[in-house]
Amino acid sequence: MRIRLTDVAISLIAIILIVWVMAPVYNMVVTSLLTYEEVWETHLWPPNPTIEPYIEVLTQRYFRVNLFWTWFGNSIKFALLVSLLSLTVSVLYGYAISNKSTLSQKVKNLFNTLSVITYIFPSALLAIPIFILMMYYNLLNTDIAVTLSLSILTIPFNSWMAAQYFNSMPRELKEAAEIDGASTTTYLFRILLPVAAPMLVAIFTYSFMFTWNNYLYPLLLLNEDAKFPLQIGMSSFLAADDSPWNIFMATAIIYALPPVVLYYAFKKYMISGLFRGAVKG
Repeated sequence: MRIRLTDVAISLIAIILIVWVMAPVYNMVVTSLLTYEEVWETHLWPPNPTIEPYIEVLTQRYFRVNLFWTWFGNSIKFALLVSLLSLTVSVLYGYAISNKSTLSQKVKNLFNTLSVITYIFPSALLAIPIFILMMYYNLLNTDIAVTLSLSILTIPFNSWMAAQYFNSMPRELKEAAEIDGASTTTYLFRILLPVAAPMLVAIFTYSFMFTWNNYLYPLLLLNEDAKFPLQIGMSSFLAADDSPWNIFMATAIIYALPPVVLYYAFKKYMISGLFRGAVKG
């Protein structure tokens, strides 16, 4: 009986948490299906559902989303650039500090410590130093500035995860490679990486979502409308008190689709990569 009561309590808490988390999303969906006049009323369900707000966004008819596809393309571009750069650097760095490399243990410990220390400082605290650094090298208002800045924030964690994943690989792989006379490069790219697909997907997906949801750094480093990602472009809706919230919510839902699709497409690999790297380190 006690076990059943515990199960019921846990289930109730889970339901409350799910409702609490999903209520804002549900409100977004309902609002995006309302007409402009209905937005200013309270509705648990749209009385006259319409997809007109989505059409306004996708056709760029409303003036505040006249650059929607440009902003959307910029978001995709930044997310892909950061993900690919972070993946490349993290794999090489992670291998160097893992027990599979030939570096001395002192050097590995030093770089492991430095990777962890970077997360002592909030990313907002690093914004001004990074802004000054980009200004010094004349990189403000460029794709390079955003790509490098966001990569700096993702590489330490990704490198640590890659190192732990490499550490979980059986020693027999390295021994077999050494017997066959494989070089370090051959061992890494032809033996380790093909069996580390879950880790690669996890790193790519994490970097993509981190970049997709980052607001501060693109806002700080870019100053032209045509170069903004969508999350910055959407801020124009807050410039007036009578903003059409149905169009705003429709834009937000469209903006949320790519990371959701990416996550569910690679969920199995992402969970496997994160779990193995975290537990078997």
